[in-house]
Amino acid sequence: MDLHPGDILQIDTMLAGVPGMTGAHLIRADQPALIDCGTQTSAATVRDALAEAGLGPDDLAWLVLTHVHLDHCGAAGDLARAFPRAMVVVHPRGARHLADPSRLVAGTHALFGRLSPAIGGLAAIPEERIVEAADGHRIALGGGRSLRAVWAPGHARHHMALLEEAEGILFAGDAVGVQMGGGQMYPTIPPPEYDLDAGLASLDILEGLAPERMYVSHFGAVEDPGESLDLGRRAQSAMGQAAREAHSWAPGDLDALQRAVDEAWPPDAALGTPEALTRWMAFNWLDNNLLGLQGMVEREARQE
Repeated sequence: MDLHPGDILQIDTMLAGVPGMTGAHLIRADQPALIDCGTQTSAATVRDALAEAGLGPDDLAWLVLTHVHLDHCGAAGDLARAFPRAMVVVHPRGARHLADPSRLVAGTHALFGRLSPAIGGLAAIPEERIVEAADGHRIALGGGRSLRAVWAPGHARHHMALLEEAEGILFAGDAVGVQMGGGQMYPTIPPPEYDLDAGLASLDILEGLAPERMYVSHFGAVEDPGESLDLGRRAQSAMGQAAREAHSWAPGDLDALQRAVDEAWPPDAALGTPEALTRWMAFNWLDNNLLGLQGMVEREARQE
């Protein structure tokens, strides 16, 4: 748990007991907001961190989710019970999965297989506590501060970023990429919804916000928001175009897809430390990137 400038409290959710994998961010304000919350297996860790920060059961006003992948939203149901006054804010496409998480949990467990117990599930949240955030929706934090929802599809159709407007702080979720263990920013491209064109358009929108500071969910603050946004754009473009080309001459061949993608944008800088490699390998995220790219090119081929 680290206190960052501007009353931002970064909480390490300790995914699978590994530090520096997934972060939640508390904005300490008149109406405190927690952005993302980690997996269900991290719920007690996040709850205890909020208590240590001085928040009692009636003090959390908002639980805001960048998207409804379980490494970001899995603890939401448990935390909603622990903080009964908090409203849960989510993209409209994600709302139904919070009210009835059965399909989301089943799909996630099918993807992660034997690793699923480290992720857990998601307790259902009453519909009356779910706020569907339109693009541009503002979440009042009090004292003249607010969070603005900025739809940012690509990683998933239900992905959004949050802009704390008073200080220009962008919480980018997974739209830009992942930086862990001292490694360079690198895209996270999971199945089943990754969309290269939407992702690049989202990065243009986020760059247009000209953030002063930026946080990514995996993991923490980035040194230079503009440089990271540009890096994310170049990496996703290179990897996505390589996947399209590989599919054109070797459809369905994952080995060919991997060779093409790695040649177009080598992951060496992202995996350049033992800590980075450990975190990337912990949940097969590199393999999931290939499945996400394969799903995208196959979907595009069907639509032609």
